[in-house]
Amino acid sequence: MEKLENGWTKNGKSITKTYFLENWDNITKFLMFITSTIKELDHHPDILFHTASKSVTIFLTTHSSSGISEKDYEFAKRLDDWISKNTQ
Repeated sequence: MEKLENGWTKNGKSITKTYFLENWDNITKFLMFITSTIKELDHHPDILFHTASKSVTIFLTTHSSSGISEKDYEFAKRLDDWISKNTQ
């Protein structure tokens, strides 16, 4: 596993990050942002929503290229930007 910027890790053919959110309102807004980003980028990450820890784990990979592509890094950047603007 390789550490990347902003808490992302590279594990094989994907990049992964877990976001911990303080309240259910932020979790709901974040999940809605993720769905709009999926539609906008036409890119579909795997998502794990952990209710006990109030966290969302994102796994980004590009199945059509059998690995990580620019779309994955763009998706990751958008998520990080949203978090920095909406959870301070």
